[in-house]
Amino acid sequence: MTKIALAGFLACVLSSFYLFGRFPRFRKHKKRACSRFSFTFRVVSGQNIFSGRSNRNALNMSVAQYYRISNETRTVSFYSFMPYAILVLGCSLAITPHALQASLLIPPHAGARAGDLAGGAGASPDDAGSVALTNPAGVVGQLSNETVGALAVLSLTSSYRDSRRGFDQASNENPLILNFWRGLGVSNGWHVGVGLYGSAGSAFNFAADGGQEAPFLGELTVVNVGLFVGRRIANNFRFGVQVAPTIAEQALRLPSLLGEVSFDNIRGIGIVGSVGAVLDATDRLSLGISYRSIGYTRMSGNGRVGEVRQKLMLDLYTPQNVIAAINYQALPELNVLIQSRWTRYEDFEKGGFIFSQDAALNQPYISDARNRFRHWLALEYSGLSNRIIRVGVTREPWMIAGSAMRPNLFDTADTTFTIGYESQYENYNIGFSWGYTSGRHRAVSAARNPDFAGVYDKSVRTGFSVHLTWK
Repeated sequence: MTKIALAGFLACVLSSFYLFGRFPRFRKHKKRACSRFSFTFRVVSGQNIFSGRSNRNALNMSVAQYYRISNETRTVSFYSFMPYAILVLGCSLAITPHALQASLLIPPHAGARAGDLAGGAGASPDDAGSVALTNPAGVVGQLSNETVGALAVLSLTSSYRDSRRGFDQASNENPLILNFWRGLGVSNGWHVGVGLYGSAGSAFNFAADGGQEAPFLGELTVVNVGLFVGRRIANNFRFGVQVAPTIAEQALRLPSLLGEVSFDNIRGIGIVGSVGAVLDATDRLSLGISYRSIGYTRMSGNGRVGEVRQKLMLDLYTPQNVIAAINYQALPELNVLIQSRWTRYEDFEKGGFIFSQDAALNQPYISDARNRFRHWLALEYSGLSNRIIRVGVTREPWMIAGSAMRPNLFDTADTTFTIGYESQYENYNIGFSWGYTSGRHRAVSAARNPDFAGVYDKSVRTGFSVHLTWK
């Protein structure tokens, strides 16, 4: 564990003890004058845990009821935000080297309902995973008064075979994906929340083979700490905005004509944002649309090429995308969700590796990427007493061209199927998800890719997640 991860883990633990140790002493209080560094919150009674006060008689109050009868105003000191900021930042530092190393550059969802639906809830983004990666308009609603934690464990298998030089190796990884959400309540009609989630990652680790002494290792972790703000403009229309600082880490090992390239701790910070809206067109039909901006992270670290120690700079651009979604209530207990996302993967080409001593090795992060559509179909059934069953399927074709493939970063067309079960109680919900992702074989000829021709294969054999929502 790196020093940064250890420091983050310690901050996460200490802030958690501080916060949860105080919860039993929460109580209501009357409105008081705001100091210079205070915030006044108008909240749903009984559900704003952050504000430190609760009314147990109104636990099931709906958003509409809140707008009609809630007159309670609460003041929270600026300094009371600090433990939550330390908790989120500490956890992000703790998980950065280890979490979200998925073989998909745009990872699977691991946030409560979104994980059950394979990420297809853009028209009803009322869960932590959907508001973070799909549509920030979901912050407007009950989510702004909830705490959500989700953890997923995946089993990833990738293989690369080049018969020309006798290379035939498999990469087996078991990454963790974390999603944490904390609703901060409502202030003058503005819903506020903060989330910690992974937005991109890759993990390939092929042992040396075929006469070469260096392995093919490529691991990328991108974790976002998102601040979400949203508002209901009309009874049937809400919108939200996200600003998300980024913490990233890259590890790289591969052979080259100048010797083994080895960089283990390339780190940096960046920024990304998103905006989204949801329109309840009728009582049974909701429409969602969202846009996620291009993300930028400047990373750097020390390593070596052969026997020459040097510095490596990486400008990483994560792609922008547009999502359109439909949520239709076909039956009183059954929702049908349809979603499409267009991603401008060409944005990856803007970034690249810059070596301080060996400029001949400078190269784009991905030299040839193709813009792609991903499509979703999902079902949500709530006909069981306080129990919900969800299923989802999604598919996207490959986006890295054959000429740009390499063993430490490649992709294939994938199809993902997920199923989830959630039990709902008065004060909390708990759920479980299982998923399977399958990638196809890709054969790349030496004519298209002289350096890294061969057969590429990738599959997420299975994945399992658990999620807890504290109302």
